[in-house]
Amino acid sequence: MKKFAFYLLIISFVSSCKELAEFYTKEYKYSYARPIGLMMSKEFDTLNLSGKGIKIGVIDVGFGNFKTNEFTKNLNVISFKDFIEDDTTNFFSDQESDHGTIVTKSIGGKNNENRVHGLAFNAMYYLAKTDIYDKEPIDDEKRMIRAIDWLISQDVKLINISLGYTIFDDDKTYTNRDLNGKKSLSSIYIDSILNENKDVIIVVSAGNEGNKKWKNITFPSDVRDVITVGSSDFDGLKRYESSGIGVDYVDYIKPEIVTYPVPTGNSNTAPVITGLIGCLLEFETTDRGVIKRILMESSSNFNSPNEEIGYGVPSTNKILEKIKNYR
Repeated sequence: MKKFAFYLLIISFVSSCKELAEFYTKEYKYSYARPIGLMMSKEFDTLNLSGKGIKIGVIDVGFGNFKTNEFTKNLNVISFKDFIEDDTTNFFSDQESDHGTIVTKSIGGKNNENRVHGLAFNAMYYLAKTDIYDKEPIDDEKRMIRAIDWLISQDVKLINISLGYTIFDDDKTYTNRDLNGKKSLSSIYIDSILNENKDVIIVVSAGNEGNKKWKNITFPSDVRDVITVGSSDFDGLKRYESSGIGVDYVDYIKPEIVTYPVPTGNSNTAPVITGLIGCLLEFETTDRGVIKRILMESSSNFNSPNEEIGYGVPSTNKILEKIKNYR
């Protein structure tokens, strides 16, 4: 089973949505893309937060056209590493997959017209290529683990993973009953890393299996202490049909939060939240537990969380109220 088939969703997804012009909220300093607009408040907008001074790691498929994309070309990339071929020459080539570029755009993408797809446009970026796009070998999962090691060695505390695994081409060891945060190689490893490092925050996509046979979230989004992000409908009220569903046999809710999946499905909701967290860390240095708690408590479905949309869509207005209480 392939990862999320993100690229194949682009044309069909956009054609089924409202007109692209409606994706931007223009009442603030910047024109925010719909996923940010669902969360934004005027008070947060006036703080001028942009992830300045925060290191963000992105583990993904490829970063083609990163240096020419209008939303990512000006981002501050400190380091990058290819864990597949150790290729430094073609890392940003137009021959590479641009999935990681699209993801990073939703973490910190801003163009010269002040259209914002990602809030952390002044963060420092560390990019890791780990996955083979058109295959699903178990080595993809092993490379993810190596990439996390590398990022932590670079003192990166905030990591985005818009990848997910179900059944591998060469190793069919996982089932839906294994989604307890302690079965897959990546889940076991990440659980251990987070237990040892309370200041490391890992944000993971819930996956695009919600309307497929697998149906549920994917590995490693099942880890208790990661922040798992799913997709909502245009108004943030219900689960977007392809968004992975949590399981009911663990004592915690997955996904924790959701937002609208523009432009490429659930792959892009996790990075929107990663960009938001980058700004929160700029505003107030704190640990993962506080950040996660504030996000959940500030979300629209906090009083009745479920396995479809978790605690709902975060509100930056409520986040600011709550983060001050944790000082």
